[in-house]
Amino acid sequence: MAALGDLLGRFDPDPGRRGRQFERICQWFLTHDPVYGHDLRRVWLWKEWPDRWGPDVGIDLVAEDRHGDLWAIQAKAYDAAYRITKHDVDTFLSASGRSEFSFRLLVATTNLIGHTAKRTIEAQEKLASVLLLGDLQAAEVDWPRECRGQWKRLTRQERHESASDKR
Repeated sequence: MAALGDLLGRFDPDPGRRGRQFERICQWFLTHDPVYGHDLRRVWLWKEWPDRWGPDVGIDLVAEDRHGDLWAIQAKAYDAAYRITKHDVDTFLSASGRSEFSFRLLVATTNLIGHTAKRTIEAQEKLASVLLLGDLQAAEVDWPRECRGQWKRLTRQERHESASDKR
């Protein structure tokens, strides 16, 4: 079983690429996690969602739950030591306040969230929640070691170890 930390360690150091890679892993997670996978019918990257109204303006993924309700999701590939600020969530909360969405979820690779950011999320009229690094680490999923060219290729030694693990 691969650990989330190993997967995140394979992400590209470029912040833009790293962010796109994390968006894809969030899509994977939301469809493979036992809880979210049961509750959600489909998860799109923003650029693949058929009803998007323009370029990414803070919403990275859209999910449809079993009742047909839509979720707006923001994926943030932060350093684990980064503290989420109100400024970090404002654009997402604004964009996802549209009537199409019944729920909003912020997924981040840190456990640190500032008091004002937390209070802002909790005070939303429309339900909003966070899924932080500790939540992702505690999830009962077998994280992939890599995902079809989206992450750095495994070294020869890592491929050998991976093959040995499967025997």
